[in-house]
Amino acid sequence: MLKGEKVILRAREREDLKRLHELEQNVELVLQGDGNWQPEPFAALEKNFEKHLADEEKSWFVIEVAGVVIGGIGLHHSNRLDSCSEFGIGIYDPEYVGKGYGSDAIRVLLRWAFRIQNYRRIWLTTAGDNPRAIAAYEKCGFVHEGRLREHIFSDGEYVDLVQMGMLRTEWEARQG
Repeated sequence: MLKGEKVILRAREREDLKRLHELEQNVELVLQGDGNWQPEPFAALEKNFEKHLADEEKSWFVIEVAGVVIGGIGLHHSNRLDSCSEFGIGIYDPEYVGKGYGSDAIRVLLRWAFRIQNYRRIWLTTAGDNPRAIAAYEKCGFVHEGRLREHIFSDGEYVDLVQMGMLRTEWEARQG
C-alpha cells in the first residue's frame, strides 16, 4: 500500500471489480480521458483482471479515499530493458474530480515508479481536448513530447492525442 496526502494506492483486488465497473459507467468522465467508451460486461472486466494477474509487467492500483474506491492508476506497456513505462489514471466518481485526488495519486505513483521500481522514464497519452488532465499532468511535472493530430474519435469528432513524459532526472529535480 502506498500513501499520499489524500489518497491510498493499493493492489486491485477481485472485491474491487464491482465498484470499478460501476465507476466506468460514467461515460462523460471516461470520454474525457481517452475519448473512447464502450459498454463492458462485468464478465469481461473479470476476464481482464485474471489476465492482469498473469502479467508481471502491469502494475495496477485502485485509488482509495477514506475507504472508498474512486478510480484506478497504474503502469502498462512497461519495457524493463529501456526502463520506461506508460502510465494511466482514471477517476470516474464526479464527487472526487477536480479536487486534487488525481494529482496526489500521480505523485505517489511516480515516487514508487522512480524510487522503488527504478524506471528512467514514464510517459502517457491523453485526449488533446482534455485541458483539466493536461494541466494536472503539467502540475506534476510531465512535459509535452508530441501530438498525433486527429488521432482519436471522441464524441462525434476527431481530436488530437497528446503525448507527455517525465524523466527520473526531471522528477528528482522537482523533489528538491
